[in-house]
Amino acid sequence: MKNKLLIVFLIVAIISATFIVYSFGKEPFEGERGIIAKLEQVLKNQEDIILRLEDIRKQLDIIRVRASRK
Repeated sequence: MKNKLLIVFLIVAIISATFIVYSFGKEPFEGERGIIAKLEQVLKNQEDIILRLEDIRKQLDIIRVRASRK
């Protein structure tokens, strides 16, 4: 009887520990505002990247013009 009780207790403890680890491993639900904030941040990062690429394109054009003069 004690062995069965001990085995049941260990199984319950393992399941509980697994549930706790799984729960803490997840990101908390942030709702629509959190999702919108993340999307706005991604869009801002994309805009920054586009501006940098346009600047690089302008610099390359200048380099091409200078190289063609020589």
